[in-house]
Amino acid sequence: MKKQIFSTLVLSIGILLPFSLHSQEQRKKVGVVLSGGGAKGMAHIKALQVIEEAGIPIDYIAGTSMGAIVGGLYAIGYTPEQLDSMVRKQDWTFLLSDRIKRSAMSLTDRERSEKYTVSIPFTKTPKDAATGGIMKGQNLANLFSDLTVGYHDSIDFNKLPIPFACVAANVVNGEQIVFHDGILSTAMRASMAIPGVFTPVRQDSMVLVDGGIVNNYPADVVKAMGADIIIGVDVQNALKKADKLNSVPDILGQIVDITCQSNHEKNVDLTDTYIRVYVD
Repeated sequence: MKKQIFSTLVLSIGILLPFSLHSQEQRKKVGVVLSGGGAKGMAHIKALQVIEEAGIPIDYIAGTSMGAIVGGLYAIGYTPEQLDSMVRKQDWTFLLSDRIKRSAMSLTDRERSEKYTVSIPFTKTPKDAATGGIMKGQNLANLFSDLTVGYHDSIDFNKLPIPFACVAANVVNGEQIVFHDGILSTAMRASMAIPGVFTPVRQDSMVLVDGGIVNNYPADVVKAMGADIIIGVDVQNALKKADKLNSVPDILGQIVDITCQSNHEKNVDLTDTYIRVYVD
């Protein structure tokens, strides 16, 4: 299935290949948009590889949630091959938790972890539980910081090797926040702060969560950056039929997916080559 999908991608972007053969002064500018979509967003890496192999230059890149992570790292110079290798070698069980590496524990905590196989956080208070998410996401934040060494200061994302933008949502007023500058790792973390799963990112007077709830496929953002031609890779979930909505997680997931449809059709209409990737 994936091979067929990306064969279609090769054929689709083939129509844009002539633009890559023109001089830098003459050719039209190409923007790539990468949607949110959870773990399925890893398909963005393969899409970028196919675009590269077709000889199509990428002048701008914008993304939401997982698309923001892949897009942000690609924008600072990571190759698709490096991104794929990085994904494969990560301990995702650890990253998607608030556990501390044993090497970073105090002696007391190490002894406790060796004595007890399972620990239950009875010391958590209602105040602790009301921070906005099940996980603080510190391990992911640390990974993003490690991967963006050299870009830790507040910077203009338009001055990255590939100009980049990503989307978050401010739950104070429901507005879309487009990061064109700031600390790259913080922008990426804010864009993927899934409500109820990861704690929001608080910045100034804003409380920022996953941009998917306001703009999960930000083609309008990459167009505003200056793209003449937009290639879009969309991995967000299709809505489930009634017979598939049989549990609380199913219902909650469907609600999130409905929310992510905001502005979707309008942004698809802005896209010159639209690739919808279905990943089982």
